[in-house]
Formats: sequence, structure tokens, C-alpha cells
Amino acid sequence: MAYTLQKDGDWIEQELYHRFVQPGFPSYELFWQKFVVPLTNRPVNIHFCDDAELAERGFGHKHICIAQLHYTVLAQLRRCLELLKLNPFNVDHLVFGMSCLVGAQDVAFELLERFSESKSSKYDPWLDKRPKGAASHVNGGKEAQKAWKKKEKHPLQDIRDYRNNLIHGRSLPGIVIGDTILIPKLGKERQYFDSRLVTAPVAALPVADFDKPANLFAAFFGTTVSYFESSWQKHLLPHL
Repeated sequence: MAYTLQKDGDWIEQELYHRFVQPGFPSYELFWQKFVVPLTNRPVNIHFCDDAELAERGFGHKHICIAQLHYTVLAQLRRCLELLKLNPFNVDHLVFGMSCLVGAQDVAFELLERFSESKSSKYDPWLDKRPKGAASHVNGGKEAQKAWKKKEKHPLQDIRDYRNNLIHGRSLPGIVIGDTILIPKLGKERQYFDSRLVTAPVAALPVADFDKPANLFAAFFGTTVSYFESSWQKHLLPHL
């Protein structure tokens, strides 16, 4: 029996199938069909099998962990998509959106690393990070994320740095054009840590270095989804 997200996914997967998955992230469904569905009770229900049934099918906890991470990536992206529908979309929306988007990145990195090591027991499926004082071979999700980022030379780091400056750093200055506030573009934010360059300019305002929060977030979202799609194609699907 051929399962599809459109007919057999949960409500989020069904909702996003035509709107997002099919046109923008088709590898999500392919991985779901080949990896996730066999871990579930379909066609009886959509829930994961119990331990006894998993073992009978040749699966275990590490497979459930990967499947849960896979779904979480889509759930975080859905939050981003809901924010992208807002008009107006302001800096507060960007702050929340960047948390969701970088959250999706974190989960994707963990998933990709756990999948690449799925033939081993390198990462505990129920451990978020190595407990303080634990031996170095005890690894969880945080260690998986770090390993993937190092292996892949820190993908999407410019977006992640922008998010860190936006959320953990000083407030970025804005330029008001009509009823719209523009903030520094990606790669420009560090140039305006001294907000006086905007609030008390000695020359014309540097409008070309600024953009609408909605435009910035849409670009960050598109770049992130492109990375996910290419990574699923390269690192997940060929090994199923």
C-alpha cells in the first residue's frame, strides 16, 4: 500500500502538503514514506509501534528518535510559514520567527548526524545532551548537532549569527520609512552596533543597508529550506 502525506499524514503534514512540502521540500515526504511509515501502526493508526513490534520489524529507539526529529523540523517550519502570512510583519515577529527557524536548523543538524551514525550507538536516543561529569563517549542531541556542524563546516552560520545578534545582543537600530521600520540586512548588522550611525547620522541615512523584517525572514526561510532539501537528497534518501 502506497502511503502519502496528503492522505495518511497527520493534520500538520496534510495541511502543508500542497502549500509547502510538495513545491518546496518534497524530500520530506520521500523520507517519511521510506523511513517513518514502517515505524508506525498504519493502516490501523498513525502512531509509532511499541517496543515489541519495533523489534519484530528490526527497528529500535534510535529509529523513533530520528522520526520524531524529522517531524519536528516540519512543525517548526510551519510556525515560520504562519508568521510569513502576517501583514504587517514587524521586528517582534522576526525575533520569534528566528527562534523557530534556528530551532528547525538545530533539529535538522541533529537528525542528519544521528542518521549518519545510525548503524552505531554513538548517540543516546533519549538524551538531549551529555550530563555534567559524564564520560566523553556519552552523547546526546547537543553533541550530535555540534558534530554535524563541524563536519559540514557550520552551514547556515550567517543566519544563525544574525539570529544570535538579534536575540542575544543589543537592539538593532531601525530606519523609519513611512510607516515601516527597516533593520540591517544580513551581514550588515555588525556595522550598526553603534546605533548613533543611524540615530545621529552626519550624512544621508544608509537605507541600502537596511530592509523590511518580512523580506529578511522570507530570505532566511528560503535559504534554510533549500539547505534541508539538498541535505535530505544527499545524506538521507540515498541510504534508505
